[in-house]
Amino acid sequence: MSTGWFSPHDTKRRVGSLLDVSATEAKINLTKAGTGDHTWILGTRLPVGEVNEFVFIDCGQLSILARVVKVWLESGERLSVDGFDDSKPSNNPIGLVQLLVSVDVETGYNFKGVKQYPKLGAQVYAAHPKLVSILAEGTLNSREDELQLPIAEMPHDSSVTIHVTPEKLFARHCAVLGSTGGGKSFTMANLIENVHQAGGKVLLLDPTGEFSALPCTSFYVGEHPNGNATNKVTYPHWMFTDSDIRALLRPSAQSQAPKLDAAIQSLRVVTQYHQTPNHGLSINTSSYTFQKSGQQKASFENAVRSISSIESQIPWSFTSLASQIIEECVWPNGGTNQAPRPDLWGGRADNDVGHCMNLISRIQAMASNQHLKWMIDCDRTLLTIPALMDQFCAINSRQIIRLDLSAIPFEANAREILVNAIGRKLLACARIGTIHHGQPLLVFIDEAHQFLNKQIGDESSRFALDAFGNIAKEGRKYGLNVVIATQRPRDIPEDVLSQIGTLIVHRLTNEKDQEVVKKAVGSIDHRSASFLPVLGQGEALLLGVDFPFPMTVKIKTPTAKPESRSASFSTVWRRVI
Repeated sequence: MSTGWFSPHDTKRRVGSLLDVSATEAKINLTKAGTGDHTWILGTRLPVGEVNEFVFIDCGQLSILARVVKVWLESGERLSVDGFDDSKPSNNPIGLVQLLVSVDVETGYNFKGVKQYPKLGAQVYAAHPKLVSILAEGTLNSREDELQLPIAEMPHDSSVTIHVTPEKLFARHCAVLGSTGGGKSFTMANLIENVHQAGGKVLLLDPTGEFSALPCTSFYVGEHPNGNATNKVTYPHWMFTDSDIRALLRPSAQSQAPKLDAAIQSLRVVTQYHQTPNHGLSINTSSYTFQKSGQQKASFENAVRSISSIESQIPWSFTSLASQIIEECVWPNGGTNQAPRPDLWGGRADNDVGHCMNLISRIQAMASNQHLKWMIDCDRTLLTIPALMDQFCAINSRQIIRLDLSAIPFEANAREILVNAIGRKLLACARIGTIHHGQPLLVFIDEAHQFLNKQIGDESSRFALDAFGNIAKEGRKYGLNVVIATQRPRDIPEDVLSQIGTLIVHRLTNEKDQEVVKKAVGSIDHRSASFLPVLGQGEALLLGVDFPFPMTVKIKTPTAKPESRSASFSTVWRRVI
């Protein structure tokens, strides 16, 4: 089977010779770089001493692939390129190159790092784009049965496609980073299309709705104009965990949280027993609450024990929660001081009610908030997101599901709590074996800085939303992998980024973001990172533990383009005039 490899030492592509070498860099004479003329071979322009181009340095049986990072003339020759006459300048340009990887000249097999250093005077050749792409892909070191996804092309030669195996892209998670306008959305759409065509399964969390053009099944959360009875989904409040509810309502730890937990437990008992005759419980059927003041404890405690195994599955009324908290504000014992009754609850404790008033106000405001009706006392005829996740994880077919979250408001941290709950549900599916290596699932998260490792509340009542952080740390052993996209890498926890094996980094202009990338990926150095602020639109630095060296590529334009264009001010304003 032909590998496509050929000798990197073509005399027609010779550009100079080696004059200085160190552990990571070398200086080379660039014989033709100072003429100002372009060199062509068979109709293809030959780069001669251009920054960010690749060269091969002859080491005998081995060759070193290097990247040109700087070109200059010594001070005595600096004016030789400033003439206006037709004579060719006589000068001796020098290039600084970064040593990347050693390559076997005959087979193309590559070794990370420099296995053998060249001698002074060694010949230097302009690297053929096809050979660079082969080395960047690592195809010669891969198994023949591995798929090759055509995700990118060489920046200055669109005829050379960069193929990457899904194992290298996704097996250790993947991150798409870059400033606004750098091409993150196109890269996400490109990856999703490639996964779908290769037969993979994708869940896309789309917080802005810009991926609506993808050929996929879309479900809408909230009051979206495209939502209807068949594609509208909900995550009922009673399916959230108690910690989620606390994150939503932010009760104080000392006085309010115990009352909130007790109220939810009481409402579950009400739901389970309000239609059961002779239950011995004091249930107010008009307010749908359980009245504790002066009541026997034994009947309630028996009811709690009876539902202990199914309590997480029991719906409860959020609208009744504020009233039930007031019902929980009772003295622990009934009777009188002279004759206390531990088997009864006492009368109302007004001090406790006062301590809970701000919590009660928040609950009442949320219960009447129309923007939160997708989760609070929602339509029970709609498909729930947990049920959708169970169905989706169980099927073994090529499918993309897009969850459109664009209609969910930012108030009350509802978005973050929902996405955290989805992540926790997916990890639960993985732990019980619904998601496994024989049926892996890729979760794409756009605008990931909104969700990963967020903390809600103040110092006294802080709740960590860490579900996708946990997936990044342990999901891959179950076949559950994530692809995150963000324009703010500094907001992604370092321990999460350190778990990500592949990074596709578009233009990054913020120094803090650049530093985060440098710390997270050991294979990137200051020379490679220096290209991050000047990458063009769609260009990206492809790097990771499975790639032999950082490589600048241009991501291919997806068929279904995301709706992420900026406003056309000139067109709109001219039309108004």
